Amino acid sequence: MSVNIVYFVVFVLMSMAIFLCLDFGKDMQASAIASKTKKRKQQSFKAQSKLKRKLLAAVDQQKAIVTSSPIPGPIFIIFTGVCCVGGFAAGKVVFHSTFLSVIVAVLSTLIPLIVVSFKEQKSKSKYLNRLCSSMMVLSNSYLVTEDFLTSVKENLAILEYPEPFRDFLAYATMMDSDISSALRRLENQVNNPYFSQWIDALVLAQDDRSLRYVAVSVVDSMHDVLAAQEESDAVMYAVWREYLLTIVLIFSVPLVFKVLMAEAYVTMTTSFAGQSLMVLLLIAIVYSVFKALKINKPLMM
Repeated sequence: MSVNIVYFVVFVLMSMAIFLCLDFGKDMQASAIASKTKKRKQQSFKAQSKLKRKLLAAVDQQKAIVTSSPIPGPIFIIFTGVCCVGGFAAGKVVFHSTFLSVIVAVLSTLIPLIVVSFKEQKSKSKYLNRLCSSMMVLSNSYLVTEDFLTSVKENLAILEYPEPFRDFLAYATMMDSDISSALRRLENQVNNPYFSQWIDALVLAQDDRSLRYVAVSVVDSMHDVLAAQEESDAVMYAVWREYLLTIVLIFSVPLVFKVLMAEAYVTMTTSFAGQSLMVLLLIAIVYSVFKALKINKPLMM
C-alpha cells in the first residue's frame, strides 16, 4: 500500500514538472486571469441595468439643466433646501407621519428642477421667436437688395436678435470679404437646424441669385413650426392647470379624512398598508409630472 502511495506522489511531482517545463502553468494562469476579467466585464455590463441607465441619464439631465439655468448655483441650492423643508412641513400637516413627511420632503427637492425646466423652455421659445423674426426681416430685405451684406447693414437696428449678425457684419467688413465664409462662421454661432438650412440657402444664393427665395421658404417653415409649438403650449398650459388642481384635490383627501373620519385617517397614515399606498401615490404623481414634461417636449429644442 505504501509503495502505491509513493508511486502516486512521484507521478504527481513529475506531472507538475512537465507542466512547469512546458509553460502550461503560465497558460493556465493566463487563462484563469482572462476568465476572471471576462466575468468582471460581464458583471459590469449586468450592473448597468435599464433602471440604472435611466437614473444615470436623469442625473446627467439634472446637471445639464442646472448648468444651463440662469439661476446661480447657490440660489438653486437654497431654493432646493426651502422646498425640502416646506415639503416636510406640508407632509406633517397632511399626513401627520414622520415617514411620509420625509418622503414628501425628498420628492419636493424635484420642484426646483421642474420650475427651472419650465423657465428654460420659455426662454428658449422667446429666443427662437426672436431668431425667426430676424431671419424673416433679412430674407425679405435680401429679395430686394440682392446683397445680404447690405441687408444686414440696413436692418441691423430693427432686428430682435442682432448679436450674431452684428458680429457677421464686422467680420465681413473688416476681416474677410468672402460672404460665403462669413456666413459659415455665422452658422457656427447659432445652434439651430432651420438656421443652418437658411445659411445653406444664402451660401448657394451667392452664386445663383434666384435661390434667395429658398431662404424665404426656410424661414416660413420655421415660422410654421413655432406657430404649432405655441398652439401646443397653449393646450398644455390648460392641461397643466387641470393637472395641478387634481393634485391639490388628491392631497386634500387625507385632510378630509382627518376632519371627518379620524379613525380611518390614523389607519391610513400609521399602518404599513396605508403608508405604502401613500408612498405609491406620491411616486405616481412625480412620475406623471416627468412623463408630461417628456410628452410636451418642444419641437425645436
